[in-house]
Amino acid sequence: MATETLTDARVRTAAPPSAGILEIWDGKTAGLCFRVMKSGVRSWTFRYRPHSGAAFRRVTLGRYPALSLVAARAAAERIRDKVRGGADPQQQRRDDRDALRAAPTELTFNALADLYIERYAKRQKASWKNDDGYLRAKARPAWGQRVAAAITSQDVARLLFEVVEAAPVSANRLRSVLVKLFGWAADSALLPGNPMLGVKKPHREGKGKTRTLSDDEIRVLWRALEKTEAAPGIVAALKCLLLLGQRPGEVAGMAVSELDHIKDDRSARWQLPAGRMKARRIHVVPLPPLACGIVAAEIERQRKADPKARPEFVFASKFAERARLARHSLSQALSRIIGELDDGGDDAEAVASLKANRPTPHDLRRTLATGLARLGIPRDDRLAVLAHAYGDVHEVYDQYERLPQKRAALEAWEKHLRTVIAGQLQTEGNVLPLRR
Repeated sequence: MATETLTDARVRTAAPPSAGILEIWDGKTAGLCFRVMKSGVRSWTFRYRPHSGAAFRRVTLGRYPALSLVAARAAAERIRDKVRGGADPQQQRRDDRDALRAAPTELTFNALADLYIERYAKRQKASWKNDDGYLRAKARPAWGQRVAAAITSQDVARLLFEVVEAAPVSANRLRSVLVKLFGWAADSALLPGNPMLGVKKPHREGKGKTRTLSDDEIRVLWRALEKTEAAPGIVAALKCLLLLGQRPGEVAGMAVSELDHIKDDRSARWQLPAGRMKARRIHVVPLPPLACGIVAAEIERQRKADPKARPEFVFASKFAERARLARHSLSQALSRIIGELDDGGDDAEAVASLKANRPTPHDLRRTLATGLARLGIPRDDRLAVLAHAYGDVHEVYDQYERLPQKRAALEAWEKHLRTVIAGQLQTEGNVLPLRR
């Protein structure tokens, strides 16, 4: 299979074959193929091998010139990322076609919501459980058995007005979910139209959150975590939030299988699969010594509690019906711990600040991001630590993991935290022991 580095001029001037199909494989993006039909139709395809070990499969990306060379390469890289995460795009498309053929003509809203969660949200959104929660709490009770195609913009507006009276922000979040759901349904030809067109946000929200913790607040909070009677898994997870700066849901769901070299804090790392990431890309987080020690100690604590068990998640839930810690448990615990702080003493000012403007788990992530900037960590390295996208086509081609830079950034942040909390972290081996 011959390849060549494709250019705009090459694909624009490729002559149709006298018979069959002309295929030109791109030497810059493995698996990307430019096809020219005898009729003159030009299109892009991408070939991959699924993790199941099956034979190579091919998916069509789109026609040229509607899909340019740059856009085709970007689309191919996005599919490659999905395949790395275990997806099989061609099989998913076949499953989708079968599901759509099997969908009843009079599709109820409940049935449409089920299709949306299974066929779109679970594949495209790391936060799909939030979508499912809003639909179950708000939309399904109102429209569950109604024919989805009969739901109008007025129906949507009435529902949002009902929700906004009790929960203004939730009404906006519900609208966002419904925009995705009905937009996907219309694009998939499940509905003749989209009732969300023209439906505006029912509540005007303020500016985005900017809360970060001062050094004094960090010291007070860490000491409170050392003394609290909260579940050990929650305490450990909150500490890791502050040390690593990842999203609360990602930390709460940290799986033992995602950890590598955990016994060596110089190379220990946490690899989040694409399916658990907001950007749907694999993300590797180096574990500096303190975080590595907390994670290892929490796993060991679970093993000692039940020698026969093999912990699946690092931060276990105290509830028998859940294997892992729930994200909302972090919010509830953090608020409760701050509420129990002593108002007197030398730290009265920091305590008053924490209580007056109580931080959320996500604010701990923002605190780390701001702290890295204060420490002079370059922007690209901060973005890499946080798994934030560049927002342009550059991110598709720049696949460098920046692992050394991320480790240096997180170790610098840990060193700063040790200084902030002063002698509280000076223990044997320079690793804070988990509170027993």
